[in-house]
Amino acid sequence: MGQRTDEVVIRKPSYGAFYDTPLDTVLRNLGRDTVIVTGTLTNYCCGTTARQAYERGYQVVFGADVTATDDESRQEPELAVLRKGFALVLTAEQITNCLQVIR
Repeated sequence: MGQRTDEVVIRKPSYGAFYDTPLDTVLRNLGRDTVIVTGTLTNYCCGTTARQAYERGYQVVFGADVTATDDESRQEPELAVLRKGFALVLTAEQITNCLQVIR
């Protein structure tokens, strides 16, 4: 599947999507204040990105069932840490329902 003309692709050199990338600038230029995190690995790239977004003042929504680890025993402990201080952790269905209300 190719890149759409209306999307931005950010290539990240490290775990977090904000480190040494233009992501923060792109989001601020678009007037965005919320980041929704999905992907792999929950306890590495996704968790790091959520923390970096939080530290930059974004509202962070973290997908509990649209993130994954290579060791299932690490999923829930990472979600617990994120819930406690960095993100609103929701299921994909909850995220979708919230987005429908906003529109």
